[in-house]
Amino acid sequence: MRPASLTGLLLAGLLLGGCASRWQDLFVSYSDQMVPLRNQLLLGHAAEALPKVRESTPGDDTYVLDQLERGRIAWLAGQDAISKQGFAAADSRLAWEESQAKYRLSQGLAQAGSLLTNDQTMAYRTPDYERTMLHHYLALNYLQRGDAEGALVEVRRANQVQERALKARADEVRKAKEESEEAEADTAAEGEMRQLMSRGAPELDRLIGRVKNGFQNAYTFYFSGVLYEAAGDLNDAWVDYQRGYQIAPDNQSLQDALLRLARLRGSADELKETEKKVGRKAPPPAKDQGQLVVLFEDGLIPARREIFLPLPISTSSGDFRTFTVAVPYYDNRASDTGPLTVSAGKQAGRTSSLVRLEALAAKDLQERLPGMLTRQALRLVAKEQVRRTAAKEGGDVGNILVGIFNTLSERADTRSWLTLPAEASSWQGMVPAGEVQLQLGAGSAMRTLPLTVHAGRTTLVWVQRLGAGLSTRVMPL
Repeated sequence: MRPASLTGLLLAGLLLGGCASRWQDLFVSYSDQMVPLRNQLLLGHAAEALPKVRESTPGDDTYVLDQLERGRIAWLAGQDAISKQGFAAADSRLAWEESQAKYRLSQGLAQAGSLLTNDQTMAYRTPDYERTMLHHYLALNYLQRGDAEGALVEVRRANQVQERALKARADEVRKAKEESEEAEADTAAEGEMRQLMSRGAPELDRLIGRVKNGFQNAYTFYFSGVLYEAAGDLNDAWVDYQRGYQIAPDNQSLQDALLRLARLRGSADELKETEKKVGRKAPPPAKDQGQLVVLFEDGLIPARREIFLPLPISTSSGDFRTFTVAVPYYDNRASDTGPLTVSAGKQAGRTSSLVRLEALAAKDLQERLPGMLTRQALRLVAKEQVRRTAAKEGGDVGNILVGIFNTLSERADTRSWLTLPAEASSWQGMVPAGEVQLQLGAGSAMRTLPLTVHAGRTTLVWVQRLGAGLSTRVMPL
């Protein structure tokens, strides 16, 4: 094979690997590309980080991911119009992808083409926990503009993402059970795959913790419950508080909410059952007081890393050859997060955890690893066949060129929404109506906010810690 022909083959692989694949995506991991941007955020410089977001068009493989990053960073920078545009663009593109059979076909071609490159050249597949947070932040955008109805629409959509994911998971479990009854014992190859997964994600369970899946998020359920309660819809608020409590039963805000609504809903049996479940009595009805809700987002979700591991592959001649593969993983170190201390008048306390988004991300990766490793095995076979053909037809030059390309393009898919917080927590309390000084503290980061609390109303305060500072938004409901 002449060098020109070989070059054409490689370019064909790149074109099949994605609609608008970038050379940097082929040879440089996404996590490495995002280091300068994340460093700015970790210093609390959101406005400086915003211009560093990648420019892309709807046909690009990372378009949705780029828009998610843009929306989140703009929100942190206080540039609400740009934030709304980014999130709305991501939402619109995801809706289009789900409705287009032609696009699904192109994804299949991209997956086929990635056999000559890597998973990072495929169109980004947005996980459910990221889809949930997309609608969560769209809801916050609406609230910031005073549109409570628009916010309610978005939290409903966020909860629907979780409901669909839960149903899909139940269907998968049922199908797997049915197949397992007919399947033979695990093969030696499958055993090797499990061992490789274990090496590729060392002690991943420690980061995952008690998370059962990669999509259930008590943060959004609590948030939607707050919005429903503020709108006077106690039934829907009760449902979503219950959903959140099932996921995060130790969260103080969810416990308080259930006790409060059990009393407001007027059922003595329901109140007694809730008090027994929570383990304490419901407080008396508040008079001339307003509810203060603090949502605290801390740190940044960790980036995926890549590790290179040996993978034995059976050849057509029946023997085994060992290849080196790149596998994405999270280490077992949780982010350095902690509660936010809150003081408002005579009320004082600290936030309690609703969700560790880093745990959801780790669990999602763990669930995707088998498919990733299967594609890796297929990719190694395809690349090796190309190399042999090049060596046979192009001699040493062809062999060397393809060998270099194969080595350089062996990258793990480290793409994920890297500007999400690592953890979200909450605090709520009833405070006398009137002027109040809200004091917030997280480590060395301190802030005092003057607030006006209205009787029978809810005031929502959103807080983010990045670096040594606290970013805040105050949204009366």
